[in-house]
Amino acid sequence: MLEKDFLKLCETELFKLSEHIEMLDKNFKLDVEYSDGILEIVVLATKQTYIINRNSGNQKIWYSSPISGADYFSFDEKTASWVNVKGEEISQKLFSEIKKFF
Repeated sequence: MLEKDFLKLCETELFKLSEHIEMLDKNFKLDVEYSDGILEIVVLATKQTYIINRNSGNQKIWYSSPISGADYFSFDEKTASWVNVKGEEISQKLFSEIKKFF
C-alpha cells in the first residue's frame, strides 16, 4: 500500500474512534485527544491511559491498553477494517474495554 493511502486510512480510523468515544462519554469520564496520528484516551478516575497511533514503518496501527496490553492492527482490504491477528476489529476491541466507563 502506498504510504499516502496508509496515512489517509489511519487518519480516518483514528479520527472516527475519537469522535465516537467523545459522543458516548456524556458524563465526561474520559479525556480524549487526537492529534497527528496519535489518539490518547485517559480514564480520569484512574489515570489509566490508552495510546493508539499509526506505525508507518510496518503500516499498522499500534494499540496500547492498560487492560489488555499492546496489540497491532493491519488494514484488511477485503473487509475495509483494521484487524489484529485474532481477527478482532480495532473499534470492537477498544469499545469492549472502555464501555464500562460510560
